[in-house]
Order: sequence, then C-alpha cells, then structure tokens
Amino acid sequence: GIGRFSADEHIQSDEIRFETLRSSGPGGQHVNKTDSAVRATHLASGISVKVQSERSQHANKRLARLLIAWRLEQQRQNECAALKSERRLFHHQIERGNPLRIFKGMAFTPQ
Repeated sequence: GIGRFSADEHIQSDEIRFETLRSSGPGGQHVNKTDSAVRATHLASGISVKVQSERSQHANKRLARLLIAWRLEQQRQNECAALKSERRLFHHQIERGNPLRIFKGMAFTPQ
C-alpha cells in the first residue's frame, strides 16, 4: 500500500558510521576518481544501507540517513504490529474461572 513517511532528523551523526567507497556502474572517469558512494551503518540496530545513486558524497550521505530513518520506522511499525497482534490473541485466549458467590442476608442456607 501507499504509506506516508516523514523524515526524522533526530538521528544524530554519531549514531551512524559512514564509510566512503567508489561507485560502480557507468560514469566514466568521474566514477573511477571519486569516492562518492556511501555505506552507512546504524550502530545501535546494525541496519546498513549502501547508496551510490547520486554523484555527490553529501547527497548520498543525506539519502543514506533518510533510508536508515525509514528502515528504523519500518522496524518500529513491525514491532508495534506484532505487539498488537499478540495482545489481540491473548484477549481471545482468556479463560473464565468459576466466580466466587458471596451471599449476604438472613435467607441464605448453605448446602
């Protein structure tokens, strides 16, 4: 389906390790001379992305940061969905016990 994603800028640069490397594919001398591709790894979760679609390293870093934020959001949504499903299943597995009946008054005769 179609989802809406708003880029979170709360991911700090110290939470992500960036590695630069040479891009692959067509591009001629520019590709052979510059390290414009970026591999970004989120240190806390281990999520890693490689971006080489842009000519600029800065643009690739920005895109890598957005992709990591998107994957973290997807992971959070999956965890919430699993928790919601678990709660729903738990709700249907509840067994009702024998309730205690307490009678008050003079007309009560135990059997």
